[in-house]
Amino acid sequence: MTSNPRETGAKRLGLGLSNDGNNIRSQHVVPADLPVSRISCKETWSKLSEPQKHFIHHFSRASWSGSRICCSQVSEESPDILRMLLLMFSSADMLDLKRRCHLAAVTPWEWDSFTAYAACFLANKGNYLAFGDMKFIPGIPDKQLDIIVRICPLKDDKKRRVLDLWDKTRKKIYSLSSVERRLGMPPHGLSAYYSNNMSAWDVQLVSDWMMDSEREPWNTRVWKTSGHGDLPEYELRIASARSLPTKTYSYKNKGVIHVIYGDHKEDLKDVVIHLRNAIPYADSDHQREMLKCFIDYLETGSIESHKRSQILWLQQGEPAIEVNIGFVETYRDPQRCRAEFEGYVAVLNQSASKQFRPLRERAKDLLSALPWPKEFHAEEAQSTGFSCFQIFAFANGSIPAGVNLPNYEDVRVAHGSRNLCFLDVLGSKDNNFQTTFLDEDDARIVQRLRHEVSVVQVAFHELLGHGSGKLFIRNSEGGYNFPYGKVRHPITGELVSTCYKPGETWNSVFGDISSAFEECRAECVGLFFTTHPEAMEAVGYTGQEAEDLMYVNWLMMVRAGFMAIAVYSEDTDIWPQAHAQARFAILCTLLAASELDVQENAGEDEQHERERDFIKIHGCEYRKVIVRMNRNKIKTVGFPALRTLLMRLQVYRSTADVTGGREFFKLLTTVPKSLLEFKRKISRNRRSGPLFVQAHTSLTTNKEGESRVMLEEFSPTPVGIIESSLARFRDWISGG
Repeated sequence: MTSNPRETGAKRLGLGLSNDGNNIRSQHVVPADLPVSRISCKETWSKLSEPQKHFIHHFSRASWSGSRICCSQVSEESPDILRMLLLMFSSADMLDLKRRCHLAAVTPWEWDSFTAYAACFLANKGNYLAFGDMKFIPGIPDKQLDIIVRICPLKDDKKRRVLDLWDKTRKKIYSLSSVERRLGMPPHGLSAYYSNNMSAWDVQLVSDWMMDSEREPWNTRVWKTSGHGDLPEYELRIASARSLPTKTYSYKNKGVIHVIYGDHKEDLKDVVIHLRNAIPYADSDHQREMLKCFIDYLETGSIESHKRSQILWLQQGEPAIEVNIGFVETYRDPQRCRAEFEGYVAVLNQSASKQFRPLRERAKDLLSALPWPKEFHAEEAQSTGFSCFQIFAFANGSIPAGVNLPNYEDVRVAHGSRNLCFLDVLGSKDNNFQTTFLDEDDARIVQRLRHEVSVVQVAFHELLGHGSGKLFIRNSEGGYNFPYGKVRHPITGELVSTCYKPGETWNSVFGDISSAFEECRAECVGLFFTTHPEAMEAVGYTGQEAEDLMYVNWLMMVRAGFMAIAVYSEDTDIWPQAHAQARFAILCTLLAASELDVQENAGEDEQHERERDFIKIHGCEYRKVIVRMNRNKIKTVGFPALRTLLMRLQVYRSTADVTGGREFFKLLTTVPKSLLEFKRKISRNRRSGPLFVQAHTSLTTNKEGESRVMLEEFSPTPVGIIESSLARFRDWISGG
C-alpha cells in the first residue's frame, strides 16, 4: 500500500479539460512544457562501499528489467510503443535527431511535444497515467510524428522494425474512442489484465474458482478463449520465468480454467539473472536468503516463496540498503486484486529516521485511541517500523512518497509490516506544490509548513493507518480469530455475523472499491493523530507548532479532496484513482459536518461568515474560488465527524460487510452537482506536477582490472528521462 502525496494522474501532468471544456482530445494531450524533477543520489553514493555499489547496481538492473512488464500490464499496444520509442532514440544522440527534425520542417514546438509524450510514456511505463488511469496522446500531429519516425537514421533491420512498429501502433497511439480513454472493465474502459471479451460474470467465475482453490491472483492475468465444448474456457496466466506444465480444471460445470505459466517470462528471465548477480554482494546470509526467495518466486510464480521473502524482509530490521521486488500494488487492476510489477533500491537516511523512533515505540499505545471497540483492534501492532530513505531506483510507473508492506494480509497479521518514507520524493513534490484555491494567508502558512506536514502525514498514514485494525476471519477448520457470537456491531447494534471466509482477502471481497476504501481509512488516521498531542509530540512537535501543523494538514486534505473532483468521471460515475476518491470522501464528510453545525447554531451571532462555517467553498465557475477552513472548529466540528467516518470504515472492513460498505462509500463519493460545477475551473487552474528522472549505474573496470560501478545522472527534462531510459534498455533493444 502506498501513500500518495505524488497525486499523479491527470492532475500530475496537467491533463484535463481545455478552456472551452468541449474538446475531448485536449483532455488527453501531454503538454509540451512537461516539468521534470531529478532524484539525485550523488552525495549518498560517494559514501557507499564498493560492495554496496555493486549490490545496488545489480538489484537496480533487476528492477528496471522487470519494469518492462508494466507496459504489458497497461495496454496491448504499450510494449510495441516502448520498443519503437527506444529504437528511434537509439538511432542518434538527441541533438542530432532534433537537428534532423528541424531540417525536415518539424517545428521546435512539435519536437518538444514529441519528447514530452515520449518522456510521459517512459515514466508511466505505458500510454495510460500510472495514477488516474487516463490515456494520454502526443500533442504533435500524427503526420509530423510520421516524419520523425521516418528520418531516424536507423539501418536495415532496425529501420524496418521501427516502421513496422509505427504502422502497428499509429492508430492506437492517437485513438480516443470512448472505451479507450481510461483503464477499466468494458464497457467503461480497457484493461491488459483481462482479455477484451471478458464480462463481469467471467471475472467472477474465475475469482470464485481461485478462492475455492485457495489461489491468490497477485501475479496473474486472465484471458477468455474459444473452447471446444459447451463451457467457456479461460487461461489463468501466471507470471514466471519458467514455462511449467499447464494444468486444466473444470469448475462446477460452469467453466474450464487452464493454468498457464510463463507470462512475462522473457523479462523475468532477465530479472532473475540480475538478482543472481546481486547475491555475492548481499551484506548478510539473511539478505542472501531473501534474494533466493525472490528468485524462486519469479522463476516459478510461487506466491508462497514471495511471502517467505516478505517475512525475511520484515525480520531484517533497518538495513542500510533497502530492496524489494515483485507484483505488489493493485491500483491499476479494475478489480483491485491483480498487482503491477515493481522493484526498488533505497539507502537508509539515519538522521531522518531517528525522528520517528519515538512514534514507533509508542505506536501500540497510540493505536488504542482509534475510535473502534477493542475487538476491532489487532492483538499486536501490525506496523513494526518507520524509516526514511533515499531512492536509487524505483522501477514502476510512479514513485510513491511512502509504502507500507507487505500487502499479504496473512503475513501482516502474523509478522507485522514495515513503513518506508522516501524523502526525496516528498521534497520534489514540495518544490512543485501549488496553492491555488487558497487565500493569501493560508497559502503562506501552507508554503512554510508543507514539507513537515507531508512527512508527518505519511508517517501517521503508513505506520498507524495501514498498520491498524483487524479483519475478522474464519479459518478452514471452522475457527474464528474473534469471539464469534459475542461482538456487537457498532453501527447496527446487532451481533456481528459476517467475516472473511477461507480463501477470501480484503481485496477479493471489496474488489474495485478496496483501494480507495483503505486509502480513505489511512488518510483519516493521519488526520486523526494530528489532533492527538501525544502523537504529535512523538514526531517532535508540541504547542503552537503542533497546532499549526494540524491546521495545515487538515487544510491540505480538504483542498486535495476539492482538487480530486477533476478526476471524477460523471459520465460513468467512476473514480479511476483511489487516493482522489479517498480524499473526496473526507471532504464530503467534513462539508456535511460544517453544514450541520451551521444549521444547529443558526441563531448565534457570529461576526463573519468565515467564523461561522467550518469549511466553506466561496465563488463559482465565473468567479475566483477559495476553499477556507475555520481552524478553531477542527476539534469541535471536524474531529467528531472524522471519528465517525473512521469507525464506519473500520467496522465495514473488519466484518467483510461489502454490501454495507459499498453502499456507504458509493453515497459518500458520488459528486453532487453543487461541487461538480467546479470541475472545469479546477481543471483549468491545475499546474503540472513533475515526472521523475532517476540515475543509472553501469559496470566498468579500473587499471588494476577491478570491477567498479559508475553512477550517471541526467538533466531534469523530458530529454533526461529519454536518455536515462535508453541507458537502461540499450542492451535489450540491441538484442531484441
